Amino acid sequence: MKKPLLRILELLFILLWIFPLVWLLITSLQRESDVVSAAFRFLPAAPTFENYIKALGSTDILGWLRNSVVVSASVMLATVLIDAPFAYALAKIRFPGRGMLFWCAMAGMMVPFQVLIIPLYQQFNAYGLVDTLAGAALPRLALPIGIFILKQFFEGIPSVLEEAAFIDGAGRVKVFLMVILPLGKAALATVVILSFINAWNDFLWPLIVINDTARYTITVGIANFEGTHGTEYSLIMSGALIASLPQFVFYFFFRKRIIAGIAMTGIKG
Repeated sequence: MKKPLLRILELLFILLWIFPLVWLLITSLQRESDVVSAAFRFLPAAPTFENYIKALGSTDILGWLRNSVVVSASVMLATVLIDAPFAYALAKIRFPGRGMLFWCAMAGMMVPFQVLIIPLYQQFNAYGLVDTLAGAALPRLALPIGIFILKQFFEGIPSVLEEAAFIDGAGRVKVFLMVILPLGKAALATVVILSFINAWNDFLWPLIVINDTARYTITVGIANFEGTHGTEYSLIMSGALIASLPQFVFYFFFRKRIIAGIAMTGIKG
């Protein structure tokens, strides 16, 4: 009796998650007059792609997409380069203060980013990083949850593999590059996806640090549709759907590695 009820609850949660995406798609295919009409209609009477044409033709949405790709790709690469060696040191190298260093890194997940905005902006302004894509990317260059995922995974790699490499004459760096990283592909893929999505969806910091519309990321650019065109819900929805496509594509190709990476880090149980 419990299993059917659980399946029903799972189905309800899935529908609750999917419904906003379906509503987003339907609204983006409607004319603005139909969207604001008092007559409720779930499916569009006459689906149209004019909102997408307008978004692509009358705005700099392709430029904003390019900016988001640059920022997100930079954050993704830097996160792996920072988190992986740090997690390896915490997992496999014994040194004084290792536990304290780990908890300091985890504390980064507990401090709200909003608390850091004013001092960050002052520092970036002093170094001339305001209104630059580098300024938008720098605060996201390391991911605390990425350190946790990689540390948990690296701890599960048998130490005998390292010892065998050391006996063959490999140094610590070579062991990390040739033994640990190849075995940690699933966890690395998880961190890559999380860092990319985290940077892609970031809105508050790019909104504050970037002033030139040509340097907007996609999230900030779409938010400014309302100020430029009035409140055109159908246009905003079409822009939001365009902005979501890279994430869907990214997840579609790497979903198996994400699930495997999370499952093998001990998070599930």
